[in-house]
Amino acid sequence: MIRTIKFRIMLTLVAVVGSATLSACQTHTKEESNTKKADQSIDPQHKDSIIFSKPSVLKNNYIGFDAPKAINAIAAIENEYFNDIQDSYSRYYGTVWRQQAEVTYIDGHATSTFEKYRELVSKKGYKVDSMHCTIYAIEALKAGLGNTFAEVENHHKRIWRDREHAGWSIAHILTTYYNWSAYLIISKESKEYTVASKNFKKSKKYDVWKQPDIALEAMFILENDQVRINSLLAKHEFGWGFSDQGWHTWITRFDMLKECNWSGAPSREYQESWDKPLFLKTKFLEFYDYNSHIVVFPPLASSE
Repeated sequence: MIRTIKFRIMLTLVAVVGSATLSACQTHTKEESNTKKADQSIDPQHKDSIIFSKPSVLKNNYIGFDAPKAINAIAAIENEYFNDIQDSYSRYYGTVWRQQAEVTYIDGHATSTFEKYRELVSKKGYKVDSMHCTIYAIEALKAGLGNTFAEVENHHKRIWRDREHAGWSIAHILTTYYNWSAYLIISKESKEYTVASKNFKKSKKYDVWKQPDIALEAMFILENDQVRINSLLAKHEFGWGFSDQGWHTWITRFDMLKECNWSGAPSREYQESWDKPLFLKTKFLEFYDYNSHIVVFPPLASSE
């Protein structure tokens, strides 16, 4: 009941205020996965370098979208972050971490933790850069779409005016105007399982409360269709996704779900427990934070 009330409040904010990301990127993990921790493999050419995400070396196989560019844009951000936090400060920080750091003062100093951090990063010649789940996913989409991203922005402004991007708003545009294919992957434990199942059977659409529907290609049940889900993911180097009506946005790289944790700190110094840094990756079928997902894939240039 509490989650239902929170859910209605979140969507009311979207409709009235126009800020979908105010309530997005929530993390309420039911079960932690070891894959969420940084895979700190060592670059043999630079022994002190951490590779959180290996760059893509594959040939692009999509129409109107460059998956390797999208993956590599995100990999560059992630790898820079994990290398910077080893003994210094990253320019990237989580938006919720900033809210906390702006009201935190150390040893009675007048300068907040956030201002002190910004000063330290500026000495490295950088400007600090905020991140949350949707900003993160948009960085990948922007790189993969190239000049087409401006068209996507025009559609977004026409439909939602000045509202921020959301997982569902981008998914609607991609499926409606760019021939991307959306799939519902849902658990029987999901609070929206009954309604989502009925909507799929009735019209093959996913209903976002008081927002345009998203056309669906297929529906998979997490408890029954794991082989089919993995087979679908294996065909796609890139996917745009969101969970539970838009509480969280993420991307996929084959069977790996990649996300941004908006509470993530820009340095180990600012975060006592390091099990959840700014960027995370989890095998899709081991992602337990939410029970329903929409994942949207670009059109393939050739059948797999």
